[in-house]
Amino acid sequence: MAAPHASALMLSEVLPLLTSPDSGKQLAPVDGGAALSDGEHLYPQRGEAQLLLPHRLQPHFTDRLVVPLADYADDSFMQYFLLASIKQSGEINAPSDDTHYERHLHRLRSLLAGAEGALLDVGCDDPEIGASLLPPTVHYVGLDPFCSRQAPFRLIGVGEYLPFRDASLDGVLFNTSLDHILDWRRAIEEARRVLTHGGRLYLSTLVWTERADLVTDAVHFHHFREYEIFGALEGLAVEDVRRYDYKGNNHRHGLYLTAHKPA
Repeated sequence: MAAPHASALMLSEVLPLLTSPDSGKQLAPVDGGAALSDGEHLYPQRGEAQLLLPHRLQPHFTDRLVVPLADYADDSFMQYFLLASIKQSGEINAPSDDTHYERHLHRLRSLLAGAEGALLDVGCDDPEIGASLLPPTVHYVGLDPFCSRQAPFRLIGVGEYLPFRDASLDGVLFNTSLDHILDWRRAIEEARRVLTHGGRLYLSTLVWTERADLVTDAVHFHHFREYEIFGALEGLAVEDVRRYDYKGNNHRHGLYLTAHKPA
């Protein structure tokens, strides 16, 4: 029998929390529920997924964001997401039967054992796996810039523009996704913005002590040092820090932590 886990929120349940990633205004259903709108921009559904990318990126989304190589010399926004789409072009996940991946899921499930309320999983990949890591006290919603599977429900978006009202979520999770976000400090600030007072940030990532070169890494933007992570958590109170061996490496290890937004 499967262990109890979080309940997954559907669009109708999460809709009161959603805002436009462009204007920050509240979203409402239009076109018979086939899309959401802030009165200016349209955000269509894709199968069971809800597209909530910034409006300028929508023409470049199929099952993932692919910004074309073009002359963006004076367009910093499109330059930024061109780089992001290049990094997202390869395989970024370990096989589900990988021993180290299974250990990671066990460690993360332990970290998340006390979570409760509405929780956003940023870079969720498979929402069913994300929900399975969380206790039944959690109402789960996943967000990812990919949509290769039509089900289950998720939001299609990016960590730099979280489509949620201020102080609307009890938890935000970055499960090995932060190093895939170019402006990761902005993503943490976005998480802090959408957290309620007392809400918790949950983070798991690899951190490097040496040999942190990026020139041989085709999928990650960052090889974090611990001081970078803790330095970016200003405005949050770190509660729980756990460090684990990773593949017997002596130059990097797994960092798992929780931090809450003070009242």
